[in-house]
Amino acid sequence: MGEPASGRCARCLYNSLLLTTALRAVQNLRPEEHPYAYAACAVGAVVAGLGLLRVIFASGQPHECQKLRDVCHGCLVLAPLPLVNMELYTLSTGLTSAVTLGHACFVLPLSLDLCCSLFKDREDCHTSDSLRNLTILGNIVSLGFLGMMERNFAYIRMMLVMVAVQYGGVLMDSMQEEAGEDLQICGTALFFHLLGKALEAK
Repeated sequence: MGEPASGRCARCLYNSLLLTTALRAVQNLRPEEHPYAYAACAVGAVVAGLGLLRVIFASGQPHECQKLRDVCHGCLVLAPLPLVNMELYTLSTGLTSAVTLGHACFVLPLSLDLCCSLFKDREDCHTSDSLRNLTILGNIVSLGFLGMMERNFAYIRMMLVMVAVQYGGVLMDSMQEEAGEDLQICGTALFFHLLGKALEAK
């Protein structure tokens, strides 16, 4: 993964937006009441904080802090959506339901993705990439299914945001290399904002 297409000021703004949105959601959530949503927002806040530090202190060379960027990107892509699904399904079907616990399977592709970023420099990671794509698709479908079953348009909006983030990012990357990373950061910020609104309505 190369450096994103945007300049340093824009990347600082995007990461600040994600950090602000994630921290606002964290402040409004109690970890004992919404543990998975809290964890998802905490992941977003940490990734945004590291992104800000990298933008501020790195010199902007394409391969500088490469492993840190890859690890942060993998966490942002793979962790928040399954954790949010676990939270929403807990509210709907209970903590110990098979559907809720099934979303915890994201830990396996996340582990493989982190190993690929740390030890393989994202080379020959076909299995990891395939599992990542399947995990994302499965969780998007799951969120949409829950929204349709409960007729909850907040969930459907969240699902549409993640569709735009994940697949719009692929389209943007095909037009300009690494442009999708900025969309991932901004889209995740919007996702957290919608999550906060959805949980407030509960």
